[in-house]
Amino acid sequence: MNVTPAPPLLSAPATPPPAPAPSPSAASPEIALDRAVLAGCAHFPVQMRHGDGSWAELTRVAAALGAEEFPLVTERGVPRAHIARVLRHLGACAPTRLLWTTGGGVPEGTRVAPGAVVVALGGTRVIEAAADFAGRGGGRSRLVLMPTTSRAMADTALSLVGADGRPRTAPVLVRAQLEFLRTLPAAEVRGGLAPLIRNVLAVRPGSYGSVASRLRPSGRYAPEVLASFLALCAECRATAVCYDPLEQGPARALSYGRTVADALRAEAGGALPAGDAAAPGMLVAARVAVEAGLLDPAAERAHRDLIARWGAPPRLPGPFPADRVVERVLAGAEGGAMVLLDDLGRPHMGRGGMLTAVGRPLLRTGLAAVAPAAPSAGRAEVARVSKVLASAATP
Repeated sequence: MNVTPAPPLLSAPATPPPAPAPSPSAASPEIALDRAVLAGCAHFPVQMRHGDGSWAELTRVAAALGAEEFPLVTERGVPRAHIARVLRHLGACAPTRLLWTTGGGVPEGTRVAPGAVVVALGGTRVIEAAADFAGRGGGRSRLVLMPTTSRAMADTALSLVGADGRPRTAPVLVRAQLEFLRTLPAAEVRGGLAPLIRNVLAVRPGSYGSVASRLRPSGRYAPEVLASFLALCAECRATAVCYDPLEQGPARALSYGRTVADALRAEAGGALPAGDAAAPGMLVAARVAVEAGLLDPAAERAHRDLIARWGAPPRLPGPFPADRVVERVLAGAEGGAMVLLDDLGRPHMGRGGMLTAVGRPLLRTGLAAVAPAAPSAGRAEVARVSKVLASAATP
């Protein structure tokens, strides 16, 4: 997995000129990309779809599952048009039941029939809730994931590990209908592609050039570009979890940058979007690795170049308590240990496996790399300081 990007990309300017957003085509393109994830004993197909023909296919796919019932788990933030469309296609094959998540999950006491196929329609929270609900069937109920956010499509729906670190019910199908992303703000679509950036840096740097050339800071993408990005994320996940389904060994590369990102979000009280926390999380990891003598500075520049093309802020938006963030990292589940890189696509391996213990001094140095830029002094202030300095130099 250690393939270094071509030198021209590594030496690209830190802030590349914005590329024009793709113009939408008159006709809605038909897209059908198929991948699969084999994670230990679990195996499930991943379908990227777009276009009217793909919805007719959904009815055939649902019929082939032979479900006695389709309980649809979703939340009230999901557009009603998405819910109605999915229910219509599922209902052509078996009875449906709509279940709203409350407090982050399906209410206790709600039963799932052994022959049911639970369908999750939503983002990360809905997927977590539906997986937990399907698990109440004692392993006899099946799970289909239909993520509606770019983050869930690129990451959450592909993992067998829940947010709490515990194994969760494996799906029988992950289906990403790209039409769902049209109703999201472009900034949210952009932020949800953080797993793509992580995968390029930590798992498949050979894709650096092709991904970098198609990234748009605006977050506006043609469906076929999004489909290729999601396919790459599925391929990277499949490579990493084949022999490590619980992501405790080689697949820890998929958590690159997460240690600091989680601490930043916790300190911000959830006000910092996941995508905007992921960028500084990876940049801190890169700076720490450089300071520790593991990573070449050129690879750190490659981090900054790719993140600039992606459009995520490379620095935190305002003053932040660095010492408190350091303490959060040290008090976290990994005790301050982080995934670091020896090179792009080559995580550092130490005595403790892929996690490297990082102390307070290195963490502070890493956080300094993403600290908010100091406000520039006004002309009057510059003149005042210059006058003071000149007076001090006069004998």
